[in-house]
Amino acid sequence: MEKIKLSFSDTLKDSILIGLKNAPSIIGCVVLWILTIWIPYINVGTTIAMNTLPIELSKGKIISPTAIFDAKYRKYMGEYFMLVGLTFIPILLATCFMVIPGIVLAITWSLAAFFLLDKGKNPTAAIVASNEATYGSKWAIFGVLMVLYIAWFIVYWVISLIFGLIGVPFLTLLITLICCIILISVMLAAQASIYRQLKDNVA
Repeated sequence: MEKIKLSFSDTLKDSILIGLKNAPSIIGCVVLWILTIWIPYINVGTTIAMNTLPIELSKGKIISPTAIFDAKYRKYMGEYFMLVGLTFIPILLATCFMVIPGIVLAITWSLAAFFLLDKGKNPTAAIVASNEATYGSKWAIFGVLMVLYIAWFIVYWVISLIFGLIGVPFLTLLITLICCIILISVMLAAQASIYRQLKDNVA
C-alpha cells in the first residue's frame, strides 16, 4: 500500500477552518472539564475525551461539549493509562539525548491515542499504528505545528503590545484568554486534520 503523505497546505487550512468553527464547542468542553475535574472516575473519562477530541473533529462534525461525558471514554480507561505509560517514559528518556529524539518520538506516537479509541486497537498496536501512519510525514507534522505556534505567538505579541500601550489590564487579560482558547482550538484541529489524512496508512 502506497503511503499517504501529509499535505502541509491542507493541514494549515483545516487547522484554521475546523478550529474556528469548533471554538465555541471547545470552550464548552474546557469549561465542563474544569467544573467536573474534582469528581472521581468521571474526571478520568472527561480527561481522556479532552485528549482525543481530534477524533470527532476529523469527521467534520461540530462537537457537542457534553460529549466529553460519554461512557465510551471511561471504557478505555485502563488501555489509555497503559498507552500513556508505554509512551511517556521512552519519550522522556529520548528527550534527554539532546531533545530532538524526544520530539521525533512524540510526533511518531502522537496518533496512538486516536487509534486506541477510534479503531479499538490495543495500546501496543495503537503505538505501532501511529508509527506507520506518521512514517514519511514527520517533518510535515513538525512544520505545520511550528508554523501555527509561531503565527499565534506573533499575533498574540502584537495584540498584547497594543492593549498594553492602551493600559487596560482587564482587556489585556481577556485578550490573553481568547488567544489561548484560539490556540487550543487550532492545535486540536491540526491534530484532527493530521489524523484524517494519515489514518488510512494503517491496514
